[in-house]
Amino acid sequence: MTCTEAVLDFKIPPLPHLARVVREGVVDFARLNGVGDDDLTHFLTALGEALANAVEHARSDAPIEVEVRIGMERILASVQDAGVGFVADLGPEPDLPSLDAERGRGLPIMRRCCDIFAITSEPGKGTVVLIGRYLRSDEAQVVA
Repeated sequence: MTCTEAVLDFKIPPLPHLARVVREGVVDFARLNGVGDDDLTHFLTALGEALANAVEHARSDAPIEVEVRIGMERILASVQDAGVGFVADLGPEPDLPSLDAERGRGLPIMRRCCDIFAITSEPGKGTVVLIGRYLRSDEAQVVA
């Protein structure tokens, strides 16, 4: 038996309001492919953080590329920018910042909402964030 994946691609300018367009497209795509509400909520939270980071930190006018894949057991996305990049040293899972902190929640939130989380980045060459979730909901059943 061959397992196929459904794929959805976006290429958007790094403008904050376009993250909503991506999220809405992913909601429709995920529901069409049987992803349950709980899985989708967690995944969208992580995706929103990844998109916000790409828009805010890439410091580039180059498009942000988003690819979402849904298979029988998981939903997976990569968010890639062509920005300034950074030295990616994730180390152990950090604690969330204090409640009065204005920044620093994005990566911990992505980690907590996902089963699959990786960042590849290099100064001057951009960043790729990979997020994914193994489907748990009884409703999860891919239509391929």
